[in-house]
Amino acid sequence: MKKDILVKKTCGCGGVMTIHMHTLIYSGKIKITHVPVYTCGLCARYEPLPFIKRDLGELIGEMGEHPAKLHLSLADRNEWANVLKETFSTGFFHGGISELEESIRSAIQSRIDLLLDVYRVAGDLADLKWMEETAQRLSQLTLQCTKSAK
Repeated sequence: MKKDILVKKTCGCGGVMTIHMHTLIYSGKIKITHVPVYTCGLCARYEPLPFIKRDLGELIGEMGEHPAKLHLSLADRNEWANVLKETFSTGFFHGGISELEESIRSAIQSRIDLLLDVYRVAGDLADLKWMEETAQRLSQLTLQCTKSAK
């Protein structure tokens, strides 16, 4: 993975946007927790991380026009959200942004390694459905890593 900054970026207003986990309320009825977003400390603008947007959009699309009251976690559906949720849950990062950045990178690599092991086991068992599900989860992490390396 290229050494670009994952945990912060520049906002359109010139402020610094930092990463954190957010709870979105959709249509006043749907509570979606563990949504990784960048938030600007200057103007309070926030935006979902690019690598979770597709899954978040699909999740919202599945709700329809008149959704029932529901509580969901994006971490159950997206590997990036899951890795970030687990990383943030480990506690306070005394080393600041650089320590958080390294913790995220390490957690991503560990998750990729785990999913590769799971894929191998699924292949050994000739479980095509499990292999397909694992490949899809793995692609959520590796496609973004490939884009970042360019």
